[in-house]
Amino acid sequence: MPKFNVSMATLESHNHIIGDIERGLKLYERGGVEFMEDPVRDYGFIADIPEKGDSKRVLVNFTHDGLDVESFFCNKCTPRNTNAICRHIVAAVLAIQGGVSKSKLKIGKSASASVTVNVDNTAKAVGSGSLDVYATPMMAALMERAACECLADCSEPGQTSVGTEIKLSHTAASPLGVVVTATATIEAVSGRKVEFAVTASDGAGEIGNGKHTRVIVDAERFMKKAGDRK
Repeated sequence: MPKFNVSMATLESHNHIIGDIERGLKLYERGGVEFMEDPVRDYGFIADIPEKGDSKRVLVNFTHDGLDVESFFCNKCTPRNTNAICRHIVAAVLAIQGGVSKSKLKIGKSASASVTVNVDNTAKAVGSGSLDVYATPMMAALMERAACECLADCSEPGQTSVGTEIKLSHTAASPLGVVVTATATIEAVSGRKVEFAVTASDGAGEIGNGKHTRVIVDAERFMKKAGDRK
């Protein structure tokens, strides 16, 4: 069985009852949560959460990598809030994994990267058009660079992040000589998958925006898998 390490950002990214992430942390910190492995489910647990002289029973099933919650049930909250993580689920997850994850992934964490538009990064130069204005593919790359910077201190040794999806709109043209800045902000986390809101702007205002997804991977294993495609 893997070591469970569900980050607070991952819990916050699930549909949840407003305020119950913080309330669940307080419940966990009070102590007294008892749990056992679910005899019929792999990576599953049954937990009893003491609260106001009563005990709430919850079922929690983790993903196989131990980095997210796959499914859950609370005998008090789930019937009224279908598919919403409640404070009792949060307290159970923290107790089962032995505390709050040390992950530096945080909702709202952001980073930026800048570049000056020059003859090498225009649409004409990279083949995405015929004009000397900042190229859309280069804007996408700058947005990815900002996202990489955002995750730079969130990976374990030997890990890196790879882009898996980007959707963007390029809304204004930037001429030679201006500075373009891209900013990536974490919107959601699911285990190793991180979703960003990305924007780009120059001195005159926003020139593009979109969504970007990255996954934290083991670099050596990833390169071996890529090499096997030869």
